[in-house]
Amino acid sequence: MRTIAQLARSRAELGSSAAHRDGLERLGAARALRQLAADLDATAEEFERHPQDFRPQD
Repeated sequence: MRTIAQLARSRAELGSSAAHRDGLERLGAARALRQLAADLDATAEEFERHPQDFRPQD
């Protein structure tokens, strides 16, 4: 999850720093990618605190 969060952040930064915008900013995708990254980090943090809550029951 943290790897995907980092990829989303790097894509958001790439889109917002590009000299020629590829539509990412206009569509609000950079903001959405940053929010996705934050959500994934929060989920990963919660999983690390309570891993037994996320394991499937037999």
